[in-house]
Amino acid sequence: MAIQLVNVGTLPNDGEGDPLRTAFTKINNNFVLMQQSAFQITSAVTADDTPNQVVFEYPVDEFTQAIVQIQSYREDNNDSQNALIGASIHNDGSNVSFTSYGITNVGDWLVNYDMDVSGGNVRLLVNPLQDVAIQHFIAYQVTFAGDLGLGVGMMTESDASLITETNDLTITTEN
Repeated sequence: MAIQLVNVGTLPNDGEGDPLRTAFTKINNNFVLMQQSAFQITSAVTADDTPNQVVFEYPVDEFTQAIVQIQSYREDNNDSQNALIGASIHNDGSNVSFTSYGITNVGDWLVNYDMDVSGGNVRLLVNPLQDVAIQHFIAYQVTFAGDLGLGVGMMTESDASLITETNDLTITTEN
């Protein structure tokens, strides 16, 4: 769902804007939408070639899908690689599937990537191919399909379960 703009009309009190209920429904939907996406950056360092080193974790119960961009590099030479990873959680939250859409490599290869679910978290793992310190810069967008416990579901005009009638008064929304 895209961010919903509140129609404020052309002039104050001209009757052309959204009614209060519609305006605040749009505002609530926008906050829920913002809560359902996390755009963040983080970094990690691996010091040796131990396999399955965790460089990123995210709570599995707030994870539906993600796009992760990771740049792994050495500070002492030109070796670096960038990967774009698309990931989605299995419906039962037991595992994560991922695809690396592309890896750009400069110099020697540094790491292989893996993902799993462990301890209630989705984890991005690296398997270093060199026994040296490797920096990992990670930018990610995680989206979540639930309401994050806010108790406010996304409202749409066709969602009759969220719009009810009280005392024979029909509540409708408008575009």
